[in-house]
Amino acid sequence: MTRAVHGPAPRRRDASLTREAILAAATRRFAQRGYEHAGVREIASDAGVTAALVNRYFDSKEGLFAEVIERAFVSKIRFEDRATLAEQFARLMVYNKDDEPDDERTILLLLLRSATEPRAAEVLRTNLEDRHLKPLAAALDGPDGAVRAALVMAHLAGFAMIDQMIAPASLAGADRERLVALLTEGLSVYIDPPAPSASRDTIPARGGRRRAPA
Repeated sequence: MTRAVHGPAPRRRDASLTREAILAAATRRFAQRGYEHAGVREIASDAGVTAALVNRYFDSKEGLFAEVIERAFVSKIRFEDRATLAEQFARLMVYNKDDEPDDERTILLLLLRSATEPRAAEVLRTNLEDRHLKPLAAALDGPDGAVRAALVMAHLAGFAMIDQMIAPASLAGADRERLVALLTEGLSVYIDPPAPSASRDTIPARGGRRRAPA
């Protein structure tokens, strides 16, 4: 009687590595194509798994998107380092690639490409408020901290949209360090706003003369 010869036992899939591969692939797809246009099958193919396995780990496309956002919105920015805050943001925007997970640039691309999609918008809004706007506002001294924090993100989103999605030649061919310097200067207006000048403390009166506010 001959003994059956069996091949090597199939390797068990490492759950944590599989989960990371799916999240990384989903982050790239959602950042590049938005929530509606990123398909689960495409994400699964990028991660080297099946669509059924993606749904087994995350239940649904919405569940996967929520986890991508949770992970992406863990900021690399050191909000407590106020002196370099503007430059930190500027360097991330100018140098980081849009397919790198967990950076501010990917976050902004997720916002730009998915914010108009109702099912994605609430997840984005909640995470933006909790993970970025509130900590940034707390780090900004002076009045209007929440407004200034939102303006920082608006400034960065505008840069990301023009630089990544439209890519005009003037930006594509620009010296990157010069872009960092210019973007840093622009962001500093919100992070360290100039003190109100004397002219702002008066209100124009009729006839061009200025009067002190009541």
